[in-house]
Amino acid sequence: MKRSLFLPLMVISLIVVFLAGNGLAGRWLGSARLDLTQDGLYRLSEGSVAVMDRLEEPVEWHFYYSRADAAQYPAIRAYATRVRQFLNAYADRSGGRIRVVEIDPEPFSDDEDAALAAGLTAMPSDGGDRLFLGLVARNSVDDVAVIPLFREEAEARLEYALTRLIVDIERPQRPRLAILTSLPLSPDEGAPNTFIAELNAAYDLVWLSRDFDTIPEAAALLILHPGALTEAQYYLVDQFALERGRVLAFIDPLAHVALRPGPDGLPPLNARRASDLGPLLPRWGVSYDRETVSMDRQLGLPVEIVEADGRARRRAYPLWFSLGPGQISQTDLSTATLDLGLNFGSPGALQAASVPNLRVTPLLATSPEGALLDADIAAGAPGPDALLQDYEAAPEPPVLAVRVTGSIETAFPDGPPAGDVAFNPGDHRQVSAAPVDIVIVADVDWLDDSYYVRNDPGAGTQFVADNMTLALNLTDMAAGDPALVNLRSRTPSVRPMTRVEDLRADAEARYIETQDQLESEIAEAEARLDVLLGSGQASALLSDSRQSDREEAIRLREQISRTREQLRSIERDFRRDIDALNADLQFWTIGVPPALVILFGVAGLFVRRRRRRA
Repeated sequence: MKRSLFLPLMVISLIVVFLAGNGLAGRWLGSARLDLTQDGLYRLSEGSVAVMDRLEEPVEWHFYYSRADAAQYPAIRAYATRVRQFLNAYADRSGGRIRVVEIDPEPFSDDEDAALAAGLTAMPSDGGDRLFLGLVARNSVDDVAVIPLFREEAEARLEYALTRLIVDIERPQRPRLAILTSLPLSPDEGAPNTFIAELNAAYDLVWLSRDFDTIPEAAALLILHPGALTEAQYYLVDQFALERGRVLAFIDPLAHVALRPGPDGLPPLNARRASDLGPLLPRWGVSYDRETVSMDRQLGLPVEIVEADGRARRRAYPLWFSLGPGQISQTDLSTATLDLGLNFGSPGALQAASVPNLRVTPLLATSPEGALLDADIAAGAPGPDALLQDYEAAPEPPVLAVRVTGSIETAFPDGPPAGDVAFNPGDHRQVSAAPVDIVIVADVDWLDDSYYVRNDPGAGTQFVADNMTLALNLTDMAAGDPALVNLRSRTPSVRPMTRVEDLRADAEARYIETQDQLESEIAEAEARLDVLLGSGQASALLSDSRQSDREEAIRLREQISRTREQLRSIERDFRRDIDALNADLQFWTIGVPPALVILFGVAGLFVRRRRRRA
């Protein structure tokens, strides 16, 4: 073979091999996926796989995405690609039971009308057209489930939403969940609450009135900071637990959300600071003191405190704290997959009591530095220093949540209580019909949006803790589909440059102390100068003004001027260090890699020439 033909033939051969290999891989390995991302961004959870494996009939997913209109929005375009890849992961894993059809609805087209009729939410675009990014699921009998809009800020719950879509379209009707609460949380009377909105989308909610005399048929009972219950109402809850065996009870010794002022500036009528379950908890193997709250000096959340000198500083507040992996059970199905931690505000403490045939398993507890405090003292909103002054850690970390399993006995062994409500003695149960599964959490504030939702004007709504994830996990285990509990919160695909942020934080920390000191000196000098000028002691117009006072005023003005110049210099140095950090980052990430490629190429060429000469 002529040497001049060797290179072209080699290139043509490589192209043919590449195309043939690509075609064979597409035919034989089309459904194979290898996820090498650190957090498994494209790997489905076991719960999603379990839900798909029990699909008995095919499901068609219509993915509505206005591709042309989204082209001018890089963030939407990138997130749509993420959603598309995730949808394809479902379709590949389903073995043909899920079929994804992507639709680009053009303005004034039948596709756009179909999207609106299905209930999709359109985003306005700069051109005035509607921009769609939603999903419509339909099975063979025309059952329909919809995700109106894929929101980028909800990416952490993307897998949960898609798998929930399969569950909703698979089952004939939504499970019913009875809710007993004294809080204004129902859609008709309360402020928006993310947890309640999620429940309303997944369950048929039945709200019990304050004077309820029966509990309707339901898969589970959710108790949220109950009001003052009568003996008859305690009896109804007792008998529901014995018959159905599925209860979620969130009680609180100091419920801030219950005392939140309404539009008139006053707390709601009949608002209760504390709640309990009367005679029921001892029968469920749990003791609880409604006059005691828990705190933790090691896990305290940072809050802004106005101290005695009038300056606002961020301090760790022991009554509001965040639980990490070390305080969360890693064996219970509902808590094992929580990654962001859990935020609590002055919760209570639970203790296991010795009851035969019952198992009480702690789910959440404080750190070894956890302590107990009288609820009356906590209600006075003491500062961090007051809380830490006589702080004494409890002998054992206070337990905040437990799961009760096994057989329970009634709290009314003598039968139904006498009163206005007439019960049939023949329906009375002494023991549970089957093993129960009851979860008790000694806090209700943790379900308020302020504890786990951050609304950022630039980044949108962000979940900063797993409070809602845990609450939904507990609900799904009690009343919904247990497979949904296995779903973990997805790690967002947008990965912050944590190393750069740490370097930036270190640079800021080096200057913040000096900056605070200089600002304090300026404030003190200005205060002294105001005293001198206000009293007239430093005035040059008054003959009785002392020379020393006038000289002090001049020195104070000069000191203020010098200190302000130092402060400006500190700020310039800080900006210069940040600019230098950015320049170093650009050098190592943009300049060095191409230079290394060129260097290796030149080195390889040099080695090849040396070998040819040899």
